[in-house]
Amino acid sequence: MPVRHGTVNSNSSPEALNPMELLNYSYDHLIGFMARQYGKRAYHGDALFRHLYSRGQLDLKNDPLFDGNPELVSSLERDFPLNLPLIRTRQKEGDTLKFTLNLDPEINCETVLIPMKKYSTLCLSSQMGCRWNCQFCETGKLGLHRNLSTSEIMAQLMTARFALNADKLRNLVFMGMGEPLENLDALMESIDIMTDPRGLNLHAKHISISTAGYIPGINRLRDLCREYPHRNYQKLHLGLSLHSADPETRSSLMPINRVYPLDELKKSLLSSPYSQVKDGLYIEYIVLPGVTDKPEQIDKLLYFLEGLTAKINLIPYNPGSNPIFRKPEEEEVDRLWEILNEKGYSCRTRKSRGESVMAACGQLGRRSKPDGKSGQQLTV
Repeated sequence: MPVRHGTVNSNSSPEALNPMELLNYSYDHLIGFMARQYGKRAYHGDALFRHLYSRGQLDLKNDPLFDGNPELVSSLERDFPLNLPLIRTRQKEGDTLKFTLNLDPEINCETVLIPMKKYSTLCLSSQMGCRWNCQFCETGKLGLHRNLSTSEIMAQLMTARFALNADKLRNLVFMGMGEPLENLDALMESIDIMTDPRGLNLHAKHISISTAGYIPGINRLRDLCREYPHRNYQKLHLGLSLHSADPETRSSLMPINRVYPLDELKKSLLSSPYSQVKDGLYIEYIVLPGVTDKPEQIDKLLYFLEGLTAKINLIPYNPGSNPIFRKPEEEEVDRLWEILNEKGYSCRTRKSRGESVMAACGQLGRRSKPDGKSGQQLTV
């Protein structure tokens, strides 16, 4: 049984569907759709899914699995041309690439591709903007415009993998624009597609979901782990953007804390599978000099961590378009790392990548320019 229903309107004619709509379909959805719309059994739905996600294109004429069925090939290629959205902009700092897709006339959807020596990481967005307005985050300044659909999430991955030739793509992190757990249906549907061994075959253990502390989403994700153990949701990584364990400070930095306070947040984490296993839970902690690195702040962080199996990611503040904090010196970050390390916590500092092009943590999110419809058409 799928995680959700109604991803696509199965009563619509294929001609009424958006060209990207095919990217909305999990394997099971696609099998059912092929049966309803074209009267085909699982054989052709299976072949279409494998072809699409292993090759990144819909040229079925040369696929031997569709030999002898030219009418079906013609119908599929007509009904689903699979034109990915325009790439509005590309900005690079070294090997780090930020690209924006033409998904909305008002707000850019920004995605960051980070090549490593042996593999690449893709930082994906889940919403247009964000409603929680964290004081150190550029995305929050936009407010929440809307959720991204499954196909729009998948379009970011397909663009990186096939149009930008990220053939070493391994790690996926939902740490881009938006609060992923507020868009959980589309998020989990996209993860189902990404991890399906008959297609992209990415591994759940290489996928991280970041949350600002949206308790209903954490609890629902916990329930999905129990309800669908075969989907391997329990192997995902959950990242909590904590940033302060002092209620007053956290509320001033992250308004979400006024709705979902720290004591309730910790109870939710303790009930999830991620807080009790190695590498399941990551605590994201921003270093704001004179704010989050003070001794009393560190003491409260250590108290919050009690009972949780978690690793700590220290994130030096990356100034946005209108910075309200000072960027920390390297020594200030190292000092906090040493304190946490001495207390026995696994801790690492996340090095900023793409800061000069506003691609680092907390820097994504800007409104489209008047000529935002321009861009480079990439078809896969």
